[in-house]
Amino acid sequence: MDNKAKVYALYFAIDDVITSICRIVNDRESPKKVNSNELFNRFWTKAKNKYSVLNYDLVAEMGMTNTKAEEEFASIASAIKIYLGALETNSYCYLIYSLWFALNAVIVEHSLADPSVNQHDFYYEIRDRLNLGSQRYLSLSQANIEEWQHIDSIIKSKLGDF
Repeated sequence: MDNKAKVYALYFAIDDVITSICRIVNDRESPKKVNSNELFNRFWTKAKNKYSVLNYDLVAEMGMTNTKAEEEFASIASAIKIYLGALETNSYCYLIYSLWFALNAVIVEHSLADPSVNQHDFYYEIRDRLNLGSQRYLSLSQANIEEWQHIDSIIKSKLGDF
């Protein structure tokens, strides 16, 4: 899977979890309802900020802070390799790392919204969601061109043009 496909797989995995969270929260007898776009934007903003801070620590080359950032990036790259395959060069890495942060955050949020989710099974949850995201990407990218262009434009409006 190339890096661009990883971006789509991660996006679709996040979208799937956010849809689940919205369904759970909005089905409750609570007056507070959640909107999937607002929820995505909240997680996406936090993920981009986390990436920026970590990347700053990496490039700042400040001793222990730099070492911790290198270790965290290496750990994330290792996890991505396990679930989606090795990262290729530097293309779309910013998006992939940021989406990885967002996916982890939405899975934690999902476990808080749905008490039936076992918090000790995050790795299985990530694996399952990424498998579904990959399958969704493959099926949608092979759909008719107009449908894919519409979906692609929605994704790029949320993530930025890539």
